[in-house]
Amino acid sequence: MRKLALLVIISLFLMGCSLPFTISWNNTATPQIETPVQIIATETEGVIATEPPVTTAAPTEAPLNGIELNLGGVYMVLPPCMAVNATGTLIPAVPYDENNGPMEYHPENRKITFQGYTLSGNFFDPSNTTHGGITIYPIAEFVAMNQMIATEVADMQALLAAQPAAPDGIPLLPNLYAAQVFSSNEKYLTFQNGQGIRFLTEYAQYYAPVNNHDLFYTFQGITSDGKYWVSAFLPVNAAYLQAAYDSVNVPADGIPAPAMDDPNYSNAMELYYVSMLEKLNTTPDASFTPGLDCLDQYIQSLQISD
Repeated sequence: MRKLALLVIISLFLMGCSLPFTISWNNTATPQIETPVQIIATETEGVIATEPPVTTAAPTEAPLNGIELNLGGVYMVLPPCMAVNATGTLIPAVPYDENNGPMEYHPENRKITFQGYTLSGNFFDPSNTTHGGITIYPIAEFVAMNQMIATEVADMQALLAAQPAAPDGIPLLPNLYAAQVFSSNEKYLTFQNGQGIRFLTEYAQYYAPVNNHDLFYTFQGITSDGKYWVSAFLPVNAAYLQAAYDSVNVPADGIPAPAMDDPNYSNAMELYYVSMLEKLNTTPDASFTPGLDCLDQYIQSLQISD
């Protein structure tokens, strides 16, 4: 049983400036495979300049079905089941400061966000460069900032080498202001030039009920050359979950969370998590919204280059 570890909040999420290397595709029509292009935005004295397209080799395997894009060296195929547009943004580095919180420093990184995602209003927003989407971190630069990052990388390498069936405390970047309440639906995935693990989770500073506002799919992985860390934060819903942590109404086939005034609240919540994890883990991938199989297909299409 995964136990809740409480952390003290330090400050709000960092709202950093960003430089777009944007390319968007509306795939509401039947998707067609397009030749990948790369558009990168750089900033010189406040003027955004676009560099010439650079061709990056696509994976050698049979092409996947969907919209093929290359956003700043992040190659991907948007499957029809996602029905989104993708935008790439270059996020400037923020130096480490021991007086700041765990999310308030990072190297320059590439962020992929999505417009038209099937869910909206969730805690992790895939259209927001701070609260969701896909982030590509250069590992060497990140590790140089703080020993904590080096530990996360080493833990991930050990996890991927051993691949236990039910890992506990899965490494995740960026470090959040809260603790991993649980993990479920774990699955090891290989993308075009790397590997990692996907799972469902919530982060909180308390015994948070499993709910559709806070639940998210995350993929955490490393490229085969050890240069980049791939981090995905994508919200998902399940029909039997309550809408939010404080919702009064629970669907008929859901599991009500113990009342906070229960004299045995901690023990009751531990038992609640056991039941809820069993329900999550036995739910077919396609029964979530969006389907976990759909999100897996997207993740497996990724190929990360410089």
